[in-house]
Amino acid sequence: MKLDDAQIAEFDDRGYLFFPGLLDGDEVAVLQAEVPDILSRQGPEVVREKDDQTAVRLAFGSHVYSDPFRCLSTLPRLIDPVRQLLRDDVYLHQSRLNPKPGFGQGGAWDWHQDYPPWHLIDGMPEPACVMASIFIDDCTAVTSPLLVVPGSQHHGLLDSKLHDDAKGRGYALHNIDSATLERLAEESGIAPLIGPAGSVAFVHCNVLHGSANNISPWRRAIIYMNYNAVGNACTGTERPWYQNNRDFTPLQPLDDGCLRDLA
Repeated sequence: MKLDDAQIAEFDDRGYLFFPGLLDGDEVAVLQAEVPDILSRQGPEVVREKDDQTAVRLAFGSHVYSDPFRCLSTLPRLIDPVRQLLRDDVYLHQSRLNPKPGFGQGGAWDWHQDYPPWHLIDGMPEPACVMASIFIDDCTAVTSPLLVVPGSQHHGLLDSKLHDDAKGRGYALHNIDSATLERLAEESGIAPLIGPAGSVAFVHCNVLHGSANNISPWRRAIIYMNYNAVGNACTGTERPWYQNNRDFTPLQPLDDGCLRDLA
């Protein structure tokens, strides 16, 4: 998939692009079938909800240990647009699956930017990173969709602090204060990313985003493939492989039908 000049300009302005149904039903089914095995892993790469150890909050690194998600990470439909947006070759800094189970087990994510821990902990020099957000399930108004503040990447690295819920739990969430959110939301509004399973949003790593607790009866899983520009490689070594990939080899797209071939 090749982006046109208008789409690139839209990303540079709003900080995200959204493509409903970029993956087809067969591809989505392959990914959905793989989710239970990923969530059943017992390693440190799987982080569980603080108040419910039966529910997974994040599963890092599925592109390493799952063939379908490895294939997903190298689809031309993902890599080619990201290379255009970043004007560089890319590698996968990190992948994380947020399963967001229903009935209140899928906890909220306070308003934050993704870039702060990548910069402060992983040593990512600049916010030249795109979060490809692939909908594993339908994301609707009732399943606590991802919310974004359009254009918020233009404000740079906002003041934030490590969220209490994240301390010592294997991930770093730097949330912003309510006054900053109110100011930016009044300026630019808040947009929900809603679409069927297989939809993809390409989001700048400094776009302010968050989501509410999922109290619906339906799961709302999203896999985030976080692509960094090769020329922006991280220098830090504090975090493990599943949070800070140290292989900066430029990704080469596989055949665009590789995921469908696994159906």
